[in-house]
Amino acid sequence: MTLLEKIQQDLVSAMKAKDEARLSTARMIKTALKKFEVDSMKPLTEASEQQILRSLVKQRIDAAEMFRKGDREELAAKEDASGS
Repeated sequence: MTLLEKIQQDLVSAMKAKDEARLSTARMIKTALKKFEVDSMKPLTEASEQQILRSLVKQRIDAAEMFRKGDREELAAKEDASGS
């Protein structure tokens, strides 16, 4: 099973469970993977999947730090939840 298939299954289970945080995160990951696949016009490899996931985690960490600097702890907590 590919990572994209696993993410799709997680997306469906998050919808059924009405878990908004998990659903949002799964959508974000699926979108990033599909965008890379379309932009590069070649199938995803395990290395490219890992690089995309690392990039997404780094973006969430950076966003949380910026929210904390701006005294927006509630938004930082949301970013922390989607980045882990």
